[in-house]
Amino acid sequence: MHARTDRRWMWAVVVVGIVAAFLLIAAWQLQMHPDEVLSYRSTDGDLAFTLNIQMSVKDNQAPLWFVSFWTWRQTVGDAEYTSRVFGVLSVMLALAITYRLGRRWFRSEWVGLLAPLLLIGNGLFFNYALDIRPYPMLMLSAALSMWAFTRWLERRTARSALIYGLTIALLLYLHYLLIFLVAVEGIFWLTQIAKNPRLRDFGQAALAVAVGVVLWLPWLPTFVNQIVGLHNLETQSGTVRGVAGIGVSTLVTNGQTIIELLNSVTNGQIGLYALVLLIGVALLWRKRFYWLALGWGIGMPVIFLTANLVAAVYAPRFVSSLMLGLGLALAAALVKLPRRLGVIGAVALIGANLLTFSTTIPVRVPYREIYAQLSGQGKPGDVLFDTPPHEYDTYVEWQQQHYLTADLWAANTTDFDQTQKARRVWFLTPNWFDPTVQVEFKQLEPTHPVQEVIGQCPMHSWCYLAQLMEAPPFTSAKRFGEHMDFWGADVDSVTAAEVKSRLWWRVEQAPDKDYSISLRLLNDAGALVAQSDGPITHYGAQIVQTSQLAPGKIYIDWRTLSLPADLPSGTYKLELVVYQSWDNTRLTLADGSDSLTLQALTIP
Repeated sequence: MHARTDRRWMWAVVVVGIVAAFLLIAAWQLQMHPDEVLSYRSTDGDLAFTLNIQMSVKDNQAPLWFVSFWTWRQTVGDAEYTSRVFGVLSVMLALAITYRLGRRWFRSEWVGLLAPLLLIGNGLFFNYALDIRPYPMLMLSAALSMWAFTRWLERRTARSALIYGLTIALLLYLHYLLIFLVAVEGIFWLTQIAKNPRLRDFGQAALAVAVGVVLWLPWLPTFVNQIVGLHNLETQSGTVRGVAGIGVSTLVTNGQTIIELLNSVTNGQIGLYALVLLIGVALLWRKRFYWLALGWGIGMPVIFLTANLVAAVYAPRFVSSLMLGLGLALAAALVKLPRRLGVIGAVALIGANLLTFSTTIPVRVPYREIYAQLSGQGKPGDVLFDTPPHEYDTYVEWQQQHYLTADLWAANTTDFDQTQKARRVWFLTPNWFDPTVQVEFKQLEPTHPVQEVIGQCPMHSWCYLAQLMEAPPFTSAKRFGEHMDFWGADVDSVTAAEVKSRLWWRVEQAPDKDYSISLRLLNDAGALVAQSDGPITHYGAQIVQTSQLAPGKIYIDWRTLSLPADLPSGTYKLELVVYQSWDNTRLTLADGSDSLTLQALTIP
């Protein structure tokens, strides 16, 4: 008996581990959203600071998750990924309890094991299981409440009622709107005692409610202050909707909202999910806990959407714990089918989730990848120019602070005059089509042509650009002949196979002849070992003869020196020559020399 129990727990651990592994591996597909940065801002100080923030009208949240997140930050730090791991740990416990509920409600090991697996790839579950907000812990608290509620239903003792009352307080200290989960449990309790009502049952219910209310009473004045303060703020801003709630961040109950929720819950596979649930109703309508699973997975969002008609209380994130109840209802229906059909149905659901998973990832600006790439290309002395001011300043600033190097983060400026003085400028903008942005870009571009573009800005998706705008290396030109003004060279890479460089040219008057430009590599004895000759190749794509140079325009000649395979490693000299290709006559510099030494290179 003990060995079999151990094996059952082993399989449960494996299943929960598989779901957790999927979350952890796929977590990098999620980009942060502004509210997640608020979680960091609310927990930046000491514990007293965090509690004071929650007790004010600034955040209007229950305190328990923020205290937990503050503690987590003190332990593991501030990294985005480790913060998501905090959510995964909460969800793992929630899934373990869901497994126990499946076994207990349906007397089936398979229901308990299958329910978590059906959540793999589900967008609503995935997005909020990893959210750096209270929602992963909401899933845990909802599962814990259902476990305590089930225990009370089965034992009908004052002690079990008291334990359930403790979970009511837990729910309210995590999120005020979890009261709607208590409503689902209350409705189900009424349907159960209606068959054989006893005074003792009502007494135990009163005890459970009293325990929850009494434990939550110390926070009640703060809650009232938050509601009143929020209502006043939203009245002033014109976003108030209903008698309470947060109008600015909730959705209106209508057909579109309902369809969006259904698509979110089912990964767009509404028909497939509905079919399995209808099969469950047909086969399990006599099982009372199947109705509790449906109440959790379907009844709770219905209550939210109904209450939302008079108070601004609905958003998908608030009902994300429904996926645990829905997973149980789906798993119970599939297990009730003949084994082959049940397996086919389970594979179909999981497969549909995985095939549509990528479409459920929210489309957000990938600041993390953009800033990481920028940091990899940044150099000392670079300046970051942000324009125009961001809608969510703290949101963008947090990601810059965490994903840029310390030097680049310190070089961030909105001073255009300072920007013009720097050689390398990263021109950052979330709105390329803003007229102000265009004016500033066009002012900077003549002296700082674009060298690199990170990000994108299509009309139909997110827009964020980090453009490297670079001035020539020299502050004054070296003139070859009468008109060929050379403004310096950048050596971008040196390997045993090749040297990549950029030659900068800008003339006051175009020469009347087409000169050839030669980039050469010499050894210690002055012997030529590699060279690249020809006209200017602007950005490596457009061939420009010297007689075609537009006065005042910067031309950047991309050059690659291919090195001999047997070239010994060591130090070599890079030099530049401008000559007439028809007779090999070199143009001279002001000092009379006919070549310009650029720099010494170490060839590996």
